[in-house]
Amino acid sequence: MNVLKNALKKISYVLFPKRCELCGQIIEIDDSVCEDCKNPPLIKPPLCTHCGAAKDDCICKKHKNEYKKIVAPYYYKDSIVTAIHRFKNSDMTFLAERFSKDICKYIEENCSDITFDFVTFVPLRYLKEKRRGYNQSEILAKRIADYFDLEVVACLKKVRYTGVQHKKSASKRRADIFGAYDVDKKYIGNVEGKTILLIDDVKTTGSTLNECAKMLKIYGADLVCCASVAVTNRRKK
Repeated sequence: MNVLKNALKKISYVLFPKRCELCGQIIEIDDSVCEDCKNPPLIKPPLCTHCGAAKDDCICKKHKNEYKKIVAPYYYKDSIVTAIHRFKNSDMTFLAERFSKDICKYIEENCSDITFDFVTFVPLRYLKEKRRGYNQSEILAKRIADYFDLEVVACLKKVRYTGVQHKKSASKRRADIFGAYDVDKKYIGNVEGKTILLIDDVKTTGSTLNECAKMLKIYGADLVCCASVAVTNRRKK
């Protein structure tokens, strides 16, 4: 029976090759990720918590952010780009488990001096979330909140369409994002005086996280810190 089962398994693999969970490359039948993705390079501490990059790579000018810190385990490059796109757009929500574990580790290492009251996340436009079926940042937020035994409060809402952002310049992003988010009226009382952990999947220029953190502070939040799967790597030349 085992011989037949193994034979059928191999035939199935020939017809339907198994692919890496992260990058989608064809892999061996007993693996879950390819060799390149088994240990994707993490951002090496110490971190610049202003931009999220390693201090050796940091070229940020420390412009004022609305959030106190940003931490992320990965740079947004190579297989991580593919993995995040699969997580967001291909219903591969199981990747949240892998991502959230690494995010939690970086939060513990870099935010140990902060006691959070609750976790929230960057919202999607209603029609976009309905079409996709889920908000990837919300899924991450729930796993991270479970790890730290915190509540998830969906206190933010997107109130204006901003279009596709990833190909725009930093200044254009800031202009487009301005006024695009607000705090839901029914959650205003939850925000006042609180220390909040804000989750997104990727931090590129930081415009989205800044706008969300700004609105939380307008409604009385005491402090906002951010965490994401990846940050854009603006390395020194």
